[in-house]
Amino acid sequence: MKEKTRKFLKSKNRFIILLFLYLMFPRKACAYLDPGTGSYFIQIIIATLIGTSFSVKVFWKDIKTFLKKSFSKKEGSEKNDKQ
Repeated sequence: MKEKTRKFLKSKNRFIILLFLYLMFPRKACAYLDPGTGSYFIQIIIATLIGTSFSVKVFWKDIKTFLKKSFSKKEGSEKNDKQ
């Protein structure tokens, strides 16, 4: 029983690897990327950077307060350390 299972798994693994290689390396690609595609990707990157910087600007006080609370020692823990 174990030998049949091993043979099946080996053949299944071979099939998956061959299928993967077949799909990764197509023989012929009928695709066209016009120059507008590159400018579209650049536009997405710039919009992401501007949106992120605007969000940081709007919420800067909240971010600053959160970071101060996260990284500062609490007064109660200092008192416990001294004892």
